[in-house]
Amino acid sequence: MSGDPTLPNPPPSDQLRATGTRDDELAVLDTAETWWRVHRTDGAHVLRWNEFRQYGPVLRFDPHPEPPGTYPDRVVWYGASTPDAALAEAFQGDRTIDRVRERPFLTGLTFTRPLQLLNLAADSVGAWATRTGGNFAISTAPHAITQRLARAIVDAFPDLDGLRYTSRFAGHPCAALFAPAASATPGHPGISLPLTHPALVARLAGAAARLGYVVI
Repeated sequence: MSGDPTLPNPPPSDQLRATGTRDDELAVLDTAETWWRVHRTDGAHVLRWNEFRQYGPVLRFDPHPEPPGTYPDRVVWYGASTPDAALAEAFQGDRTIDRVRERPFLTGLTFTRPLQLLNLAADSVGAWATRTGGNFAISTAPHAITQRLARAIVDAFPDLDGLRYTSRFAGHPCAALFAPAASATPGHPGISLPLTHPALVARLAGAAARLGYVVI
């Protein structure tokens, strides 16, 4: 068992492979859906809006092995189904939406083909997390556990585009995409604006009011 009483360590990849997935445990991210990302354009760790991160593990569902390092074949990209969720995740540290520091942008994009995601979100019709020995606490469990699960999933299902899960701050679906999804990223975003743009004033104020964050 893990140190977290709510969630055991994930099974090994061969056991996950043998268990497999059912149709109702998968979610298709359609090409008509806009997904959102807040990304910094200045500072020490800048990634382009459509760039998959090679360095890890750092965040919840990073599939990189340990120890932390650069792994070109184990990449990840995080996005959110709503601007609120993207903002909530990006500024969770001090719950302050800082529009200036590191010049953050809000970018919306659609993918060039449908993506098939393993659905770990709370609104999933299926219950893959429970059926494989865990539970839906996976969206809020310690990173040490969720990263082990991500590694096992990538090993077991190498063609899977990624995972769909619930934002623990906004409650909306988010996605962690893996290497197969990189070929589906567009060359140009649908919309991309700095958080200082006047068109985002109402959006940021509404998100901050809902989340209890501060905007500066």
